[in-house]
Amino acid sequence: MIAWTTAAKVAKGVIATFPPEDVEALKRTEQELGAFSSEALSLVSAASGLHLDTEILPVSVVSRSQWVDANVRSMSSLLDPLAEKLTGNMPGPLGAVGAQASAVQFGLLFGWMSRRVLGQYDAALFANGDGDGEGSTTPIYIVGSNIMTLEARFGFPREQFERWVLLHELTHKLQFEAVPWMVGYYRGLVSSLIEKVNLGPGDLFEGLTRVVEELREGRNPLRESGVAGLFVNDQQREILSRLGGLMSVLEGHGDLIMGRAAAGVIPEAERFEEALHQRRESPNLVAKIIGQLYGLDAKLRQYAAGKAFLEAIEKAGGQEAVGKLFERSEYMPDLEEINAPDKWLIRVGAGV
Repeated sequence: MIAWTTAAKVAKGVIATFPPEDVEALKRTEQELGAFSSEALSLVSAASGLHLDTEILPVSVVSRSQWVDANVRSMSSLLDPLAEKLTGNMPGPLGAVGAQASAVQFGLLFGWMSRRVLGQYDAALFANGDGDGEGSTTPIYIVGSNIMTLEARFGFPREQFERWVLLHELTHKLQFEAVPWMVGYYRGLVSSLIEKVNLGPGDLFEGLTRVVEELREGRNPLRESGVAGLFVNDQQREILSRLGGLMSVLEGHGDLIMGRAAAGVIPEAERFEEALHQRRESPNLVAKIIGQLYGLDAKLRQYAAGKAFLEAIEKAGGQEAVGKLFERSEYMPDLEEINAPDKWLIRVGAGV
């Protein structure tokens, strides 16, 4: 198991090295975004064609420490079954050491990410059945201090930028809560991936062999999925491809809908997008290292590919093609189709 209490303590130790947060400013931002949330939902619904029958729109503007606490809860529900499977046969002392070592690793990662994340829809809460996807009130987290840091750095109009971030996260809320099968599909992929994990000596040897082959051929072995991607078998790789396809669609769709929902309402939206794109494309050394090790770079590439995929299928088949993505789980692409939209269009009969 992972010592999640230790992970939270380590993360908050990292956060303690950051400048103090303005608690009053966080409260003010939460009130302002709460007042805008109903209008924001209408804008996103109109742009996406997805509708949520609820008046409850929990938007929590949180401190970095509160964001860590929320993610520790979510990740524990998601990863404890996997951790138990991997450490269940380890002797007591080794299991305890492994739990603490994993906790320190997660704590450092959470602490680092707590200064970069702007907003988050907490879909991980669904992984172990904590939400049913219908009438759910899963919150949206806005990490207020990170928003304010970027506003100050780039001279962004405060209210506009905060609303722009909220539009993106509301799109994710609609994707999960307005599409009846989405939660089950997501949860099923995660469960299948965990069930098929069996990290034995053979898997380790195969992973190390793959590293040598990739390096020999001049490729970066961490490029596709970070360290974790080195130790997956063919079955797991197939599930990861489907999960990667899903996340690419959700993020690409989120960017697309955010831009359309913001049109005429948030005048500086294009400027925000360009500044954040440059931020992602020009990471510092620490960000590069962490991005490589944990596969975050690969995820960013997938999300960019997801937006390109959405644009390509819409050009070929219009809104009807985009709508097909949310009709049935079988219509979701895998990563191969994300990179070859024509294959997906032919498979589902859209735009042909």
